[in-house]
Amino acid sequence: MKKILAVLDAVNYKEEQLDAIEYISGMLKANLTVVMLEEINSITPLMAPDFAEGVPGRYYEIVVKASEEKGRIVRENTLALRKICTERGLTCAIRNDRGFAAEEIIFESRFADLVLLGKGLSFPFLFDTEPTGFVKNMLAEAQCPVLVIPEDMSVVKGVIFTYNGTFSSMHAIKAFAAIFPELVAKDATVVYVSEKGHDTIPHEKLLREYLDTYNKNITYKVLSGRADAALQAYVAEKRDHITTFGAYGRSRLSRFFNSSSAENILRIMKGPLFITHP
Repeated sequence: MKKILAVLDAVNYKEEQLDAIEYISGMLKANLTVVMLEEINSITPLMAPDFAEGVPGRYYEIVVKASEEKGRIVRENTLALRKICTERGLTCAIRNDRGFAAEEIIFESRFADLVLLGKGLSFPFLFDTEPTGFVKNMLAEAQCPVLVIPEDMSVVKGVIFTYNGTFSSMHAIKAFAAIFPELVAKDATVVYVSEKGHDTIPHEKLLREYLDTYNKNITYKVLSGRADAALQAYVAEKRDHITTFGAYGRSRLSRFFNSSSAENILRIMKGPLFITHP
């Protein structure tokens, strides 16, 4: 049984965020832990004694009230989550975690098989782009595979393996197959982008031998053009398939695309995205 760590923003929780988490957890029959995460890098520094000495009383009162209101929202959201999990019959551990959001989950990912993140997951007072800073940090630094899930997740019908012959791309394929063997057996496509006129998939014989142990009917596609643009065009509308990529934002590792291209793909993707690195 796999251990899944699902992350929710404790302040901005909505019931529909549970749908994709419940679906993936049910697919894997996994041991699920849902973390209601509260980012402390917001109001609390303003409440430190040294800072408070220089703050007019009326402003300090506003800060205190805002902090109390935030605490109330977190408590209510946690109770609401527990209630809906009970109503749905979803067995999971639910806990609150308060700290520096990315650091907390990066550390805990060391003890999980898969982290689930909403595509737009962010936290107040963190200045974000799309994808959010929190999601980008997790993809670059998580110590287990990460599955980025859309809000309106479709039934998953298969997997698209992006592959370029590197260790990191093969590592992602192996990690996905170990977690989702049934999906590989159901429907899988390997996508390779021809580089420098080489139309042959690198190490194709060995790749086929490996994947044949999961599914002997896997489709192999060779695309042409710039790798990032070709992949974006191919996977953009694959809402009902999970797409895998090896490595994200790590200059020391050979990876399929640079970080800016990865961010473009994250923006346009309609389906789930599976990213891991050695």
